[in-house]
Amino acid sequence: MNYLAHLHLAHLSHTSLPGALLGEFARGTIDPDLPAALQTGIRLHRQIDSFTDAHPRHMGEVQALPSPFRRYGGIIMDMMFDHFLARHWPRYHPWPLADFIGYSHRQLVPDAHWPPAMVTLVERLKQHRLLAQYERFDGIIRAIARIDGRFRRPTPLPRCAPLLRARYDKMEQAFLAFYPELQDFVLSQTRQG
Repeated sequence: MNYLAHLHLAHLSHTSLPGALLGEFARGTIDPDLPAALQTGIRLHRQIDSFTDAHPRHMGEVQALPSPFRRYGGIIMDMMFDHFLARHWPRYHPWPLADFIGYSHRQLVPDAHWPPAMVTLVERLKQHRLLAQYERFDGIIRAIARIDGRFRRPTPLPRCAPLLRARYDKMEQAFLAFYPELQDFVLSQTRQG
């Protein structure tokens, strides 16, 4: 899952929104000196990613992508699942999406525990209102294309729009079946903790 889903699931489970994003940047053993809320957020982020990557609906959609896109299938599906979450937002949250994004922005206040890359990410999310763009197909396509810049060599990501348009309905159905299971998983994990 990508940023919107991690923030939504942190809110759903009453865990740390900054911790949910910090999981994107924390590698290896979780620093025991971090505040407990951030440690929980990192742990939950990793559990969400593991559950998602191993789920048959997610894996099936990744495997259905032709070469050379399949190599980047995890990235593509995480972004598309965020798109479908934004598109079907009222099914999953009582607040309007714009209100939730505003709330998330207010919760994401940099502190000494944040790596510089996370500070930069959050500044971009806020300044360009990137999460709000996920709701539109063209917005998510632009977001996927921007990911190409993170790689040393060019990727096919900027050319994926026709493929995603052709597979759109199947991906959407996979998301709609998958996301309630992910929500249940997250709630079960946070009840155990």
